Amino acid sequence: MIHLDTNLLIAAIDSVHPHHALAVRALRSGQPVAADSVAWTEFCSKPVPAARIQALRILLNARILPYAEAEAELAGRLFQLPGTTRAQRLDTMIAASAILAGAALATASAADYAPFVPHGLKLF
Repeated sequence: MIHLDTNLLIAAIDSVHPHHALAVRALRSGQPVAADSVAWTEFCSKPVPAARIQALRILLNARILPYAEAEAELAGRLFQLPGTTRAQRLDTMIAASAILAGAALATASAADYAPFVPHGLKLF
């Protein structure tokens, strides 16, 4: 399974977005593609027309996965890693969700997630 980070959720529905090709590559990988509810929250926080939100739901086959206690606990541990900044709080949540789902995270911001790779995160 592949989880799309917020930046690729946005890019998936915008053919002129600089990361659109990466989003399409993930969507066409032959693996199931999902988003965790944290990335989905960030995506829905942007001014996106309802029709595009619905189109993305269809592309994801409605696989928007919940964020629960286990994800919260792992994200808390990731947040405590040396060098993790306050700005990375949502990144730790998205990383925790991917780790626990056994999913590779597709993102245009691989450097932001690199500190979590030694802790089980796989990048697409």
